[in-house]
Amino acid sequence: MGTNRRYAESIDQRMPDPAAQTLMRIPPCTIPMQAYGPQDLTWAKERPPVWAWISWPHKPAERVAAVAHGWNDRVVIVSWMGPAGEVNTVVWRNAVTRRRG
Repeated sequence: MGTNRRYAESIDQRMPDPAAQTLMRIPPCTIPMQAYGPQDLTWAKERPPVWAWISWPHKPAERVAAVAHGWNDRVVIVSWMGPAGEVNTVVWRNAVTRRRG
């Protein structure tokens, strides 16, 4: 039985690249709990908008527009919307700066 090439090409164009889908699911690097230090985390009632430098295991670090969920003197818990949905991680405090609304 043969294959309809036009049909196959049409389907291939609609299907996302499997490699790109896999890369979208790789989580960012995060700071382990042991590095948080002795100070408790302060949890935000209203999550302030921030710029955060995010490290990845498979690509260079990137600056993303995020919101801060909690922080202490060493780390900040941030989240943002990525191509595959909401992403969150813990970064060093000096990797985060406030941004305007």
